[in-house]
Amino acid sequence: MDIANFNTLIAWIARHPEWAYATVFLAAFSESLAVVGLFIPGALVMFGAGAVVAVGSLELWVTLVWAVAGAIAGDAGSYWLGRHYRAELPNRWPFRRYPTLLEKGTAFFHRHGGMSIFLGRFVGPIRPVIPAVAGMLGMPPTRFYAANILSALGWAPTYILPGVVFGASLGLAGAVATRLALILVLLLIMIWSGIWIVSRSLVWLQPRVEQGIAQLQTWAGNARPARTWSFRGMVASLLDPARPESRALLVFAAVLIAAAWMFFGIIEDVLTGDPLVVVDKTLYHLLQGLRTPLGDSVMIAFTQLGDAAVTLSVITAVLLWLVWKRAWRPVAYWLAAASFGAALTVILKAGFGLPRPLPLYDGMIAFGFPSSHAAMSIVIFGFLAVLTARELSLRGQLAVFSVMALLGGLIAFSRIYLGAHWLSDVLGGLSFGVAWVALLGIAYLRRPAPSVSARGLLVVAAIALIVGAGVHAANQRATDTIRYAVRHPSTLIAQQDWWSQGWQTLPAWRIDIEGEYEQPLTIQWAGSLEFLRARLAARGWREALPVTGKSLLLWFDTRRPAMQLPLLPHVHDGRHEMLALIYPLKGKPDQRLVLRLWSSDKMLQAPRTPIWVGTVTEERISRPLAWFNLPQDGQDFNTPRQILFESLSGLPTRLVGRDGVPQSVSEDVVWDKGVLLVYQPE
Repeated sequence: MDIANFNTLIAWIARHPEWAYATVFLAAFSESLAVVGLFIPGALVMFGAGAVVAVGSLELWVTLVWAVAGAIAGDAGSYWLGRHYRAELPNRWPFRRYPTLLEKGTAFFHRHGGMSIFLGRFVGPIRPVIPAVAGMLGMPPTRFYAANILSALGWAPTYILPGVVFGASLGLAGAVATRLALILVLLLIMIWSGIWIVSRSLVWLQPRVEQGIAQLQTWAGNARPARTWSFRGMVASLLDPARPESRALLVFAAVLIAAAWMFFGIIEDVLTGDPLVVVDKTLYHLLQGLRTPLGDSVMIAFTQLGDAAVTLSVITAVLLWLVWKRAWRPVAYWLAAASFGAALTVILKAGFGLPRPLPLYDGMIAFGFPSSHAAMSIVIFGFLAVLTARELSLRGQLAVFSVMALLGGLIAFSRIYLGAHWLSDVLGGLSFGVAWVALLGIAYLRRPAPSVSARGLLVVAAIALIVGAGVHAANQRATDTIRYAVRHPSTLIAQQDWWSQGWQTLPAWRIDIEGEYEQPLTIQWAGSLEFLRARLAARGWREALPVTGKSLLLWFDTRRPAMQLPLLPHVHDGRHEMLALIYPLKGKPDQRLVLRLWSSDKMLQAPRTPIWVGTVTEERISRPLAWFNLPQDGQDFNTPRQILFESLSGLPTRLVGRDGVPQSVSEDVVWDKGVLLVYQPE
């Protein structure tokens, strides 16, 4: 599903909640049904349903009732199967395909007796078979249904309420961008679904892959010794059980094919302008809208780990250690990995000549595709893992490759976050780096190599990385902070031009983190923010509580009026507001007006005065679960603008109407296309 359409889905759920409740019932029913529950991510659906409850599209108690009913019905169906077929159950489909699962369920039931129904509800692999086993072993219906109902009453809240808390916590951040909460919920569901699909696929594929390898070994084993150079002989050599590296070669071969296919696919998408290019811009707006000074500091630290100064220190330290150990073959491959990887990346950059989101560098590295940070971090850290893999156990190999992949992934993500690369640049760099590491890994593992102390090599590399990163950060931190800062170039405009028609060149809508129109910008102010703050303070406007860890707890005080709650920031086109003021509404303690102003990147020529764009909204505090406050912006933008106009009496003001205003993402916006122009008198 397109992320941009997820808000439409939530709106549809709000209009047709009966379908959402039916989905909750079917998910709970299927997860509790014998064997079928192994393949239904019911817990994930329950978590997602809880998140939707938090944003107000579903009722909590109704959702819980449907989930409990589905869980009870699913277990009841499984219990009926067990009582109906009894001893024949193990020979019936689908139970005969999972005899081990049925055996484990039987052992679990014998060990825990009647409590197994309650406990089994929360035990993943055997959950869907426990009720069937209970019926097969003759558990009385009265005892079964008592345990069934009690366990369902505990199961539904256990999985739904965490989703509610998650959605509520994101709902509090909804003032930053309300739909961000929904996007993050969707991304969480997608990631969780991906993990679930991959894990189930591995369970299904493992015995089939083993069987296929055995058949290949039998087929290749018939090759004549004299013809080992033939294709059959090569396969036999590759699958020789006496060669422990044969499985690793197969893995590297599969990774090489997949990474190369991905790399060339990305090239095709980038050159033809396929949907990946659209995703580039959407993700760019998304991450630029989430940038904060703290986030920038963390991401600059990660991106510096991939700078040439740091990777070169790691390359040099590993090279010297290998030379000291006289491991000449690893030395040659290490030099090949680093030198050819860097050279090929620069050649590809110059060959494609694709621009970055922002001009940050000069020369051949000024181009974006593929990302050299992403490519070289995978090459350096990935091939370091290859060099140490032979000396490690399987668990050690998984740990090392996981750490190296995480390190490369963080460096790659930092490039997108800082606006140094498009998503396609980073994906191209990652796929190229993985393909190069896999190719070198195949060549390196085909022949015996001298033993290399994995612990010593990893310690040397880690020390070089830490020292190199520390020295580089000390020397480069200030420069990189300026380089990766969010850029907003300013343009000059004459005051008379702005006052007459130039105001229409400023944006009409607040651009949210997805790059879409969210709220109309109904005020333009030319002047000092301090002057405006003082002027409005005399008319009853004031600054809200700042957002701190302590003040955020006030959102859980449902007795506190709106004016005493902290104001969560909004984002416009990748930046936070520079001025935010609130105003009380008489007789409405749960409502307040909120004025927010952002820089427009335009200035009046004489005198040099910045122009700010802003919006005035009526923020309502709702309490969907009666134990936390949830801010929601109203859709009427005319009335709040009029109240602000009255507060600005005495200043030069003008109410103008826009022409050709683009459509908002929301159909409920009430706005007469009017914009209030105000400037500070000399």
